[in-house]
Amino acid sequence: MISPPASAPPPVEPEITPGEQQVGRRVLVNTGALAGSSLWRIAISFVLQVFIARQLDIPGVGIYNAALAYLNVGQVISEIGLPSLLVRNLAQHPQQRRALYFMSLRLQVGMALVVWAGLAAFALLLEPTSRLALWIVGASLPFYAVTSTTQTIFRAAERMELIMGVEWVINAVILGMSLAVLFAGGDILALVGVLVAAQALSAAICAGLLQRSGLLQGPQTHAPLVLGELWGQAMPFFRLSIADVLLQRLDILLLTLLGGEVVTGIYSLAYNLVRVLTKLVQSFWQALYPTFSRLYHHRDRKYAVLAQLGLRYGLIALLPAAALSAAVAPDLLPFIFSTDYQESASVYRILVWQAPLLFIASYASTLLMVQRHPKASLVIASAHIVTLLILLPLLTRWAEADGAAWASLIAGAMGTLAGLALIRRHRVPLAFAIEGAPGGLLLLVAAVLVGLFTTRLLPLPWLPAAAAGGLLYLALIWRLGVFSPQDIQQFRRALRQPESAPPPE
Repeated sequence: MISPPASAPPPVEPEITPGEQQVGRRVLVNTGALAGSSLWRIAISFVLQVFIARQLDIPGVGIYNAALAYLNVGQVISEIGLPSLLVRNLAQHPQQRRALYFMSLRLQVGMALVVWAGLAAFALLLEPTSRLALWIVGASLPFYAVTSTTQTIFRAAERMELIMGVEWVINAVILGMSLAVLFAGGDILALVGVLVAAQALSAAICAGLLQRSGLLQGPQTHAPLVLGELWGQAMPFFRLSIADVLLQRLDILLLTLLGGEVVTGIYSLAYNLVRVLTKLVQSFWQALYPTFSRLYHHRDRKYAVLAQLGLRYGLIALLPAAALSAAVAPDLLPFIFSTDYQESASVYRILVWQAPLLFIASYASTLLMVQRHPKASLVIASAHIVTLLILLPLLTRWAEADGAAWASLIAGAMGTLAGLALIRRHRVPLAFAIEGAPGGLLLLVAAVLVGLFTTRLLPLPWLPAAAAGGLLYLALIWRLGVFSPQDIQQFRRALRQPESAPPPE
């Protein structure tokens, strides 16, 4: 890098106003809030599943998880794609919050009742206990509609800390009530009833927070309701929501049919750890989605800068996390689960590389949604799902749980390749440029490999070896210029208020 002449005055950084600092803090709070709520939800779910497995028999565990699966699908259907659509629109037109909130509330509650009726009819085909569990869990759908609609306003207003507060309280309530039911000798139907009670509490808390926040107050305008037009706009988001459910559950569902309980258990143990990283990935881009929408709407050049920085920082964090945890997986999994899970460790070593692939695919999908190409986002998910449907049965038969992990990894790679091709076609920002560090991505990969081999080769216990590899990685990316103090200033400048400009056509 060529230094400026000694006589040249040093570049002066523009002063950051309090308003601009507030924007930066808001994005960081949003990202941290969604990440925190996701991690809390994952932790609570994991602990609860352990207790359920210890207190109930295998059929009871199956009924509970089946009820959760049906509930998740029912929730997606009852939303009919409205949350993502309204977050995008309300981030650009906050004066329509009140009108669109009550419109969305009526539609989602009505759809929740329809879905509940559909679940009740479908349950007639099931065994008596499963039938009752499905009837009971369906009662939570109208309450979920209230929660979903209210949290849509929170997301559009970039108040993700409110969502985090609700998530923390409700998941703690679910854990506490479920443990009380289990230790009191309650059955599976009582556990399903806990989900309904918790969802009702969630709806009440969300409604109270919305009232106190004043987000529906102030000057508001009328939003005309044209159902046909609204359905046409929401349909791409609805398809994406269905695709997202399949992305999260399809591998487990197929393994249940093709691999049996042992293979599914080995795979699921590794998957539960990888899920922590994938949930962080999803939370990161969900938190930035409203900010991207606002910047793109104003044709602000900071839109591309923020996208580039988000991609870079994410890979700087995810690549070493995948590499170092894969290196110590044979010791890491027994340490977490207090027993020997060598077969799951080999699955984890394959499956963990899904996280950086998902990060790139989610980057492409998020920005394509911002730039109003939702069908292109659906293509990314479809490439993943179709590949998984083809490969998982074949590779599971060949190598059981390891084969299923390879199928999932290849499916993730296909989704990522589809995303890269589509963002190039639609001129979505994609760069890993680092000022003063040409070939920054290659330098990052080299630093990750050095950290990986250091961890594997050091004659130390797994935890000190991983720490040494991580510290060496950090020293390398600092020394090579992959990360530097200038990045912080660039990130802060990118988060300033958007410049005034006409919206894109």
